[in-house]
Amino acid sequence: MEVMGKDEVKEVGPESPTSKDEPNVVDLEKNATGGSLQREVSGPPYSIFSPGMKVWIIFLVSISALISPFAATTYYPVLNVLGDVLHVTPIMTNISICTYMIAQAIAPSVIGGMSDQSGRRLSFIICYVIFIVASIGLALQTNFAALLILRMVQALGSSATISLCVAVVADIATSAERGKFMGYATAGILFGPAFGPTIGGVLAQYLGWRSIFWFLAIYGGILLVAFLLLFPETCRNVVGNGSIPAKGVNRSLFSYLQARKLAANSEHIPAPPAEKKKFVFPNPLRTLNILLEKESCIVLLYNGLFFTGMMTITAAVPSLFKNAYGLDELKIGLCYIALGTGSLVAALSMGYVVDWNFRRIAKQLNVPIAKGKQQDLSDFPIERVRLQIVAPGHVIGTLAIIVFGWTVDYKTHIAWPEIALFFMGFGVSTAFNVTNTLLIDLHRDKPASATACVNFVRCLMSAGGSVAVIPLCDAISPGWAFTLVGGIYVVLFAVVFWMMKNGMRWRQDMERRRGSN
Repeated sequence: MEVMGKDEVKEVGPESPTSKDEPNVVDLEKNATGGSLQREVSGPPYSIFSPGMKVWIIFLVSISALISPFAATTYYPVLNVLGDVLHVTPIMTNISICTYMIAQAIAPSVIGGMSDQSGRRLSFIICYVIFIVASIGLALQTNFAALLILRMVQALGSSATISLCVAVVADIATSAERGKFMGYATAGILFGPAFGPTIGGVLAQYLGWRSIFWFLAIYGGILLVAFLLLFPETCRNVVGNGSIPAKGVNRSLFSYLQARKLAANSEHIPAPPAEKKKFVFPNPLRTLNILLEKESCIVLLYNGLFFTGMMTITAAVPSLFKNAYGLDELKIGLCYIALGTGSLVAALSMGYVVDWNFRRIAKQLNVPIAKGKQQDLSDFPIERVRLQIVAPGHVIGTLAIIVFGWTVDYKTHIAWPEIALFFMGFGVSTAFNVTNTLLIDLHRDKPASATACVNFVRCLMSAGGSVAVIPLCDAISPGWAFTLVGGIYVVLFAVVFWMMKNGMRWRQDMERRRGSN
């Protein structure tokens, strides 16, 4: 592989503001067989947050990310009830899912870009305020038009928390440990589909459908207080690796205590003051420039198409299970546990597999991994490392979605579609989480913007899929409808190997073009 000469210095462009915190890479020697270069990683730590503080930060963002799937999935069990109360058809209630996802696609591109330059704390706080106001409005609304509008406002407040959650992981975790941290952080995102519909079903059954939105408003209020007091700023453009003291709205109680501790440490060398930057209002189109990059665009389209299959099923379950098994709202909510549990198992287990594969490939290439230091990925096949884990998840998800369609079509015992939902959750979540991690590896300087692009693509695709799935099932049967989705997945499988083969070359070509400009 290509490596800079021993005396060469790699220039850092203006769009890589965090590069000052990343280590230098020094060539040591070629091995006797003419293989890969061994390299030593040096420089300041990637993050000065202690392991305990990292665990606390990941815990907070994980429970924060719950508001997006809770807002989406606690609503599913009452789709049939809302249709009766508001006098609209099942297709119309699915349109409310579609409009929610459209808003969910747009919001992160604004708030994510803002968080990359102004900090994570302010963005979280804005999200919670919007979410609380919209949830209270939804609990009080009385007509379908108000439902559509307020659900869109609620999506504006909830959706960006996912991109912020992933961005925080990129702030504090190196590529070698990112799989594990991403798994824990996204466990909250995937806990929502596991138990959100169950909570919604229980609340609707015993307290009425309005109680769902009161529950969401209360949960948002708890998060607002927790983040105001206890969440430290992590954005590398604001606090670097954590050694630059946070100021103003970026400063929490924990940040104040950490600053005092650093000041009392005589061995600590104070970081230079952060360069004061002029605030630029986030431009969603600038954020979506990532779509113009060949490799990132392919990853985003793959990620979006694969995720859409799962969302079509989650939107179709209330109607399909009511027709096939005559279930009420509570029992429909319970049926989502299998899907969410599969997703949760994938999040908590596959992160370790992702990190293990990183270490395995690094060992093969004689690339040492220094704990707490970010490796230079310019000549490292990070695409192959990540996508080798995606492939088995892709196969499992594809088979599960086809099995689900036919078991519901033939009205088999409900255990069979539930088993299919578990494996679909496991397979789709594995592919989704790992491709998210790959995008963060490709865009370490703007992780929230990268994740905002993920949301933009997957939510727009899912919005269309959620509206089309019921008419498609009515037209050609659930079995053939989900076989069609599975067929698209089969074709999409070739994209995984295409990216593994060409991804590093595409990335290097883009870097060379940037360097020549």
